[in-house]
Amino acid sequence: MNPHRLLGAAAIILVGLVVASPAFAHIDPDPTDAQAGSEVSVGFTVQHGCDGSPTVQLDMRLPDGVGAPTAEPPDGWTGQVDGNVVTFEGGPLPDDQELTFRVRMTLPATPDTTIYFPFVQRCEVGEIRWIDTPSDGSGAELDEPAPAMQLFGPVATTEPAPASTVPPTTVPATTTTTPTATTTGASSATAVNVSPTTAGSSTMSPATRPAPSDPSATDGGDGGGSSGTVVFVVSIAAVGVVAAIVFLQSRRSRR
Repeated sequence: MNPHRLLGAAAIILVGLVVASPAFAHIDPDPTDAQAGSEVSVGFTVQHGCDGSPTVQLDMRLPDGVGAPTAEPPDGWTGQVDGNVVTFEGGPLPDDQELTFRVRMTLPATPDTTIYFPFVQRCEVGEIRWIDTPSDGSGAELDEPAPAMQLFGPVATTEPAPASTVPPTTVPATTTTTPTATTTGASSATAVNVSPTTAGSSTMSPATRPAPSDPSATDGGDGGGSSGTVVFVVSIAAVGVVAAIVFLQSRRSRR
């Protein structure tokens, strides 16, 4: 065979491969497999632009069963989640540079299955739709395949932290005893309640009224003395009277 023809055919094949390389490219998630039900940060690396045009936006649809998605955009980009769609905007990312975009999520609790993350790569001119998925599960080569991840079991579970049991604190009951003072009279008993006071105070007993005293017993000594004095005075007066009478009679007899 003519060597020039061989060289020409090789050149044509090489050019065809270069031109068609975007069609055979694919984007694998990082990681490519994970435990079902686990929480992971999944990265998606964009390897090129759209036929030389820089990338400015990515729109990704999350598979069913994904929970709590959070966009983790790279520097110079913004990320937001609206329902099951994650959008990254920024750049522009030159055609010859790679960049990884991450989404933190809780994976579906479906072990031994494959989940897909179809997204659209939008450039200043044109776009690439990474949305193809095998309809029969055969894994046949697709032109623009959606990123795929294998889930394995068992399903991840989060064990709740054991609750600490604190025994209830029992406060001892305080019993206050009120002392009772009882005064007993001749016919009835009267109870007097005395409230307890603070330390250093004294408890006073109810005052008892003194019994009335016998007047004769009180004045007995003084009454006897008074009677003797009266008798003595009367006696002196009688003596005086008798003396006066005798004196008068003696004078009359002299006359």
